[in-house]
Amino acid sequence: MLEWKGYALAASGVAALAAAVVLAWSLHGSARYRAGYAQAQVDAAIAAAALTQEMQNERDRADAQYRGAVLAREAAQRDLVSVRARLDRVLLTHGRSAKDPGTSRRSDDPGADWIGGFGACYAEYADLAGDGAVWADRLNGLQGYVRAILPEGAK
Repeated sequence: MLEWKGYALAASGVAALAAAVVLAWSLHGSARYRAGYAQAQVDAAIAAAALTQEMQNERDRADAQYRGAVLAREAAQRDLVSVRARLDRVLLTHGRSAKDPGTSRRSDDPGADWIGGFGACYAEYADLAGDGAVWADRLNGLQGYVRAILPEGAK
């Protein structure tokens, strides 16, 4: 009669040992799962920070490119203004008004000559070129902004 109690005790010991092994294995697996999940969260945060930094760099690059284009346009406008000033001096030297190149100070002068017509055309061209440059700068700035906010594959 004692023998079956010994077997029962041994069986309960083996069952307790098996339960302890299963519990340890489960705890080990859940700890590995939590560690993997935490690592995935860290990796995702690093990727998001890198993406944010990359987008900011692209915005900064586009902004610098836009500022460079604006500076170039302003320099070109200064060149246009300086050429216009030289042309006005030539007109004044030849007795023409810079505001209305077709008029003359002398009563016996004929109508507008080629330099007066050129001055009028140049003034119109300078205005048109200035407007076109401003529009081009705005368009380039908008394109740079759109490139900065679009995902990499959509460019």
